[in-house]
Amino acid sequence: MQLPNKTAIPRQTPSPRAPDKAVSTQLRTGLHTGLRLVLLFLVLAAFARLTWQVGAKSIWWDESLSLQRAEQGWLPLLLGHLIMVDGIDSQLTIDQHPFFYFLLQGILVRVAGISEYALRFVSVMAATLFVPALWTWSRALVRRGSAPPATPVFVALLATISPFYLWFGQEARPYTLWALLAVLSTYWLLRVAWPLALPSTHGPSRGAWFAYGVTLAALLATHYYSVFLLPLHALAWFLRLYTRRPRLAVGVAGTLLLGGAAVSALANYRIIILQGGGGNFSAIRLDVLVPDLLNAYSLGLSVDINQGWWLDLIYGAVALVGVAWLIWRPRRLWAGGWLPVLVVGVPVLAVLVLNLIIPAYMTARHLSLIGGGYLLLLGMGLAALWEIRRGYVYLWGAAPLTLLLVAGAGYSTLNFYTDEIYRHNDFEAVGRYLASNMADGDLILLNPPFSWRIFEYYLPLDVLDRAAAQGAQVQRLGVPRFVDSWATREAELAAVTAAYRRIWVVKLGTHPFLDLEGRTEAWLDANLFRLNTRQFFSHSELSVTNYVPQVPVTWDAPPMPQPHSVTFGDQIRLAGYGVGTDLSDTGLYDHLGLPVTLYWQTLAETDRRYKYRLRLVAVADEDSDPDADPQITQEAALTEREPYDGAIPTIYWAPGQTIVEYTELAAHANHWQDLRQNPQSYRLALEVYDAETLEKLPVSAMTGAAHSTGETVFLPYATD
Repeated sequence: MQLPNKTAIPRQTPSPRAPDKAVSTQLRTGLHTGLRLVLLFLVLAAFARLTWQVGAKSIWWDESLSLQRAEQGWLPLLLGHLIMVDGIDSQLTIDQHPFFYFLLQGILVRVAGISEYALRFVSVMAATLFVPALWTWSRALVRRGSAPPATPVFVALLATISPFYLWFGQEARPYTLWALLAVLSTYWLLRVAWPLALPSTHGPSRGAWFAYGVTLAALLATHYYSVFLLPLHALAWFLRLYTRRPRLAVGVAGTLLLGGAAVSALANYRIIILQGGGGNFSAIRLDVLVPDLLNAYSLGLSVDINQGWWLDLIYGAVALVGVAWLIWRPRRLWAGGWLPVLVVGVPVLAVLVLNLIIPAYMTARHLSLIGGGYLLLLGMGLAALWEIRRGYVYLWGAAPLTLLLVAGAGYSTLNFYTDEIYRHNDFEAVGRYLASNMADGDLILLNPPFSWRIFEYYLPLDVLDRAAAQGAQVQRLGVPRFVDSWATREAELAAVTAAYRRIWVVKLGTHPFLDLEGRTEAWLDANLFRLNTRQFFSHSELSVTNYVPQVPVTWDAPPMPQPHSVTFGDQIRLAGYGVGTDLSDTGLYDHLGLPVTLYWQTLAETDRRYKYRLRLVAVADEDSDPDADPQITQEAALTEREPYDGAIPTIYWAPGQTIVEYTELAAHANHWQDLRQNPQSYRLALEVYDAETLEKLPVSAMTGAAHSTGETVFLPYATD
């Protein structure tokens, strides 16, 4: 048999260096799909983290300015007009931020309302989109060879867990949107002005030009400090155009720089010259600014810099590894790697230079536009460390370092959610307190008037306004008034406080610029009788103080609308009482307390503190047996406390004195309709008991048309 010619059958042995193209394509497709899934997971994780408990904290004063601006007309919104009111007069001020964030917020509140969740949703979405925006920018740098291949994953992870952007992602202020637009505008700058190493030879598309123009304009319309990035844009365009059209390069760069200077001058004129703003800024030094920014964008504001400085330094060292990776081969810088370095460096330098002229820094949030560049350098540093192909680096370097940085962010996040120091002012508790105590005849003073919108948001002031419109003697007023003369302010206070039974002063310690010396509170203490002050959680001061126009203790026998005398035990006597004007048919008491005045006396000095329980109750028909004990069928309102909430306790009472207590019956709204229809069926049920042992005092004596069941006295319900 003849063997075949060896040359007739070519050898088909594949080369190990020539992988099958189909297999390679499948691997790349699988890798890209996996990376997309990673990005999707991180975006969803960021959104979930930002929305969890987003409405749990009260809005604070700055957020109330956002609400005020977002809910006003479109033209005042765009112009930055903020109206401050004191209840009588108003003042026009100019907001310290441009319009773009508030434009988005204004659209949203008109659609979704003004809940905390709705107010903060623009910030939530900006912080969420910050993750894919940084991913996209870092991917563009990877394609140009300006970043290690793993950079997008690390950058997206760091953006997802960033404590700083969690803090401001849950705040109705423009700082996360500003950071997002800084990243997007820089990315599109890279696409249109620095197309080095792009495969296309036809230049940027129209869509890229449009995206660049829109994002840059939106950036400049979100925060005045956006101009700090314009030198970076000017440099990019100058380098892009100079070799071919030097005059155009100088013109474009000059236009950007002059435009930034014009915006800065406008902001300075509107905010500082016209209305004296910027007083809360202070001079800053490099050795103070850098640690503050490093702590903010590493561990965040929910870790004390004095405790976490060592970990801040590790974050900073990793970011410097990213810078070193760029510098190691200058072509990486030239291909676009210089952008994240200058995104961080130029604004910081601008603040320091501006500080030589006027203080320009308050907190790290005013430089939140540098956060994207910093996280990108941090991600590049981690990716560079993971590229070192040595076992001991993985074991002792990259892996533990990554876990340490993630753990630090996790610790800061835990603090943010759980540590009380990071709570906001507890306005909700103030609102509940006033709602359970306000009654006809009350005056509410709001100090300062600059905070009127946050007071309106949480306090039941709308109830007060409706009550006043329907004839109740109630009012709310901001103090001190917007008049210049303190004599006028004090004369107005004297006139208005004399007309009410009780005066409630709600004080917020934020921005007390109208009364730095506390003259309003000093006048109230000198001319009214302070009963008590209740403090609420706040980072400055948040309190409610209760006053009455005159000392409520007298040795004379005051006139009493209902002089029904009831003695409890052998010590405490109710000499009489009065019920406020009958306004039940107007529906006012559905949300406003019914005013009641109690006239207390003591028969002998006591070392015991006593409380009382006063109820408005409906009783069964008494016509069949007037001598029978009243049978309660329903309870319409209840008040239970020490006289004046312990401000004038029974241990200080002296025989012969009359303590005039202005109190109220807190409404149970679902029962007031029956009261309107059948007032003759209602009684005031009163009990007195020991505050410590809770033992009730028996009713030992009565005069007038009262009934007693031994420990409870039933008094006629008769309005003044």
